[in-house]
Amino acid sequence: MDAVAMIEGWHEFYLLVGTSAAALTGLMFVVISISPETIAERPKAGVRAFVTPTMVFFTTALAISALMLVPHLAPAALAALLALASVAGIAYLLWVRGHHHWRAGKLDAEDWVFFIGLPFLSYVLLLAAAIAVWRGSALGAPMLAFVTVLLLVVGIHNAWDLVIWLSQQRRK
Repeated sequence: MDAVAMIEGWHEFYLLVGTSAAALTGLMFVVISISPETIAERPKAGVRAFVTPTMVFFTTALAISALMLVPHLAPAALAALLALASVAGIAYLLWVRGHHHWRAGKLDAEDWVFFIGLPFLSYVLLLAAAIAVWRGSALGAPMLAFVTVLLLVVGIHNAWDLVIWLSQQRRK
């Protein structure tokens, strides 16, 4: 099976995932608007390390889905765009310094896994998927699907954490 046919077989999957990512991105705006004063009271660096990345994960899943739905996009061009998204994602994670904030805030291991470990793994696997798509490997499409779902799951977990945290802050 050629690379184009392999990618086209995932059309409905990316339609579903892209729609989910778009809806979840919109819901994040609703969550933040419920208690904007609580978010505004937090240090900007902490918001940048723990709140904004959730939007980035949803947006990455949406962007990957959109790329996969572009008709007649050559596998080499798709691979280049996916690789660019991967490098940008890794650079973003390093820039927000989530690990530093995690250590300074003495947060638990679950926070490290969902705010640092799994996102970093996702972007590394995205680069591997981009290389596999570029080379025409059969692993490219399923690996890319896994990465997209992983980013959604991480975003859902982190958004839920945010909702719980906001509700606890409102009670104080």
